[in-house]
Amino acid sequence: MKLDAKDFLRIFLDLILSLAIFYAVLQTASFLAQNYLYNIREVKEYVWFLRRSFGIESFKIPIILLGIGLFAAWTFVRIRKYIEQKQMEQIISELHYIAKGNFQHVISIRPSGSLGNVVDSIHALVKSTREAMEEERRLEQSKDELVTNVSHDLRTPLTSIIGYLGLIEERKYKNEEQLRQYAHIAYEKARQMNVLVNDLFEYTKVRNRGAHVTRTQFDLVELVEQVSVGFRIAAQEAGLCLHVDTPDEKIEMIGDTDKLVRVLENLLSNAVKYGRDGTDIFIRLFEQQGGVAISVANNGAPIPAEYIPNLFERFFRVEGSRSKETGGSGLGLAIAKSIIDLHHGSISVDSTPEWTTFTIWLPRTSPSS
Repeated sequence: MKLDAKDFLRIFLDLILSLAIFYAVLQTASFLAQNYLYNIREVKEYVWFLRRSFGIESFKIPIILLGIGLFAAWTFVRIRKYIEQKQMEQIISELHYIAKGNFQHVISIRPSGSLGNVVDSIHALVKSTREAMEEERRLEQSKDELVTNVSHDLRTPLTSIIGYLGLIEERKYKNEEQLRQYAHIAYEKARQMNVLVNDLFEYTKVRNRGAHVTRTQFDLVELVEQVSVGFRIAAQEAGLCLHVDTPDEKIEMIGDTDKLVRVLENLLSNAVKYGRDGTDIFIRLFEQQGGVAISVANNGAPIPAEYIPNLFERFFRVEGSRSKETGGSGLGLAIAKSIIDLHHGSISVDSTPEWTTFTIWLPRTSPSS
């Protein structure tokens, strides 16, 4: 905090006033000493002691020294109190500025002592308020984007359903075979809408701040093997060979098995869909960095590097994956990441011309730990 000319003038006048008071007190003390104290026998003996021991001839000298000490202490206290008052005024002024909505502002001074602790507490409060407001804005923006994306993804199949059902309603079909074709297309579009709605419902559940995780004890080896069995036929139909590599011994874990199964099913389903250009899918379970890791790899077409950073964002699809054959809701990987986050783990992807590998890492949460 900088003091201006007005502040220095006020301090100077305060010093002059204090000096005048000090001089008046000193003169009064000197008068009392000369006319009263020197006539007291004990005082005379004290003066004689001072003369003999220190060569002090006058009783005024101790009074002057005492007065100077008191004046210095008084001056220090007054100046410090004045500076603290100015600091408090500035803090209050900046608080009014912050209260008007300027939450990026930081109080420009940091006094010492308890006032400094108050400033630190204010900074912490303002920071938490700012972060809460930013989170609220982010959530609001997220909701708007969600509504936009859902509306877009629902509009296309819904338009098709209405169109084909309208043709059926108006009997604009040549024969029963074309009628069946129209009905089948409408059914497929309705099924796509159902997948999107179910995925959206699941996504909102796992993204909720109060998302519930039903934790039970289970064997991760058994869970991985059971999920893998369900995809062997789908892999064979796609011309792929599914390989499962798990440890011989159990890996006891605690977690939400239903949600973890959802993650594994999503990764294996994607491996089958987008690995058709390859020959193999590998799922491995192994210990890594104080936890356990599950990797799902396929040697199909690689994911372009520019798409990988956004791969776990909702409604994100790699260009070319929105076909009727492979396109999903665009929420699967976002749901998977949210579920793994609920288990305090991580999920990542690495794609090379040879292999595309998704890796889940989970902390080792065994019953004993």
